[in-house]
Amino acid sequence: MATIYQFEESYLQRSFNKRWVYDCAVIDRHHCSFILFNQVREDDGHRVLGTVRFGAHGDWDASKYTGFVLPMLGVAPNLGKTSVMLGRLGSVAVHGDAGDDMWPDIDNSPDGPLFTGPECAATIDGRLYVCGGWRHVCYLNGAQEWVSIRHNLPDPPNPKKASRFGFEAIAGFGANDLYAAGGEGDLWRFDGQQWHPCRVPTQMAMESLCCAGDGYVYVGLQSGGLLRGREDEWQVIHEDRMSVAFKDIVWYQDRLWCTSEYGLWTLGKDGTLGNDDIPALATACGGNLSTADGILLVGGLNGAAIHDGSQWHRLL
Repeated sequence: MATIYQFEESYLQRSFNKRWVYDCAVIDRHHCSFILFNQVREDDGHRVLGTVRFGAHGDWDASKYTGFVLPMLGVAPNLGKTSVMLGRLGSVAVHGDAGDDMWPDIDNSPDGPLFTGPECAATIDGRLYVCGGWRHVCYLNGAQEWVSIRHNLPDPPNPKKASRFGFEAIAGFGANDLYAAGGEGDLWRFDGQQWHPCRVPTQMAMESLCCAGDGYVYVGLQSGGLLRGREDEWQVIHEDRMSVAFKDIVWYQDRLWCTSEYGLWTLGKDGTLGNDDIPALATACGGNLSTADGILLVGGLNGAAIHDGSQWHRLL
């Protein structure tokens, strides 16, 4: 059966050959964006930010940049079909309806939208949210401005050990029901007006977040652990001994999906992780996960694959 989910040879020759996927994001079921790095032993600072359009009139459009230390990719639906690349020092580039260029850096200051640069980006309620160290959170509004929602969030109690506190991840059920996490058990909930600390039964490092379709919040912990709960009721539902935490966790087709550079797994009802029903063409692409509009995209060092709602397709 023919599928729209495939890369033309021209895309591969123009951008993907001798490069690997550093991050990826679904805009909608016909558009996905990628950050590509050159396949070299030591990072040479060269990046490609591009978007593929699938379908009868499919194409690939991309721009090249330098810099962008350890970048991340997000989607800003309130600005149309727009993807946003963020560097850890605050640099910004956009691709899509909002332009194809560099934007001014996000202000990093004690009173700015961020203090130490972005650590995570997530689309929530049609807007792109970004969080960072010293418990800073902001979003990108329709006027292309970064708006702080730090409000009543306090500074870390011990500035000399600020790395023990958030934030590394953000997710939400909506703009008035957000969660941000990081550091050693530093988890907070935002109700649209104020932030509230969540009492959790662990001091493990928090690396990723998902506000899932089953009504729970899932937190990716160090070594591949998982915390589940909401508001002030939490429990560690999975502990592991993986060498790295999950980079991304998402909810797709009534299951929690977890990935790191070492693979792709789903969470079973018994709290165990497995991938027996995930084909090798998808598990081999572990590293980053993104879902929207009924599709799931996975991409990493070994390529990219997409699930169209019925079956998997290897892109790279």
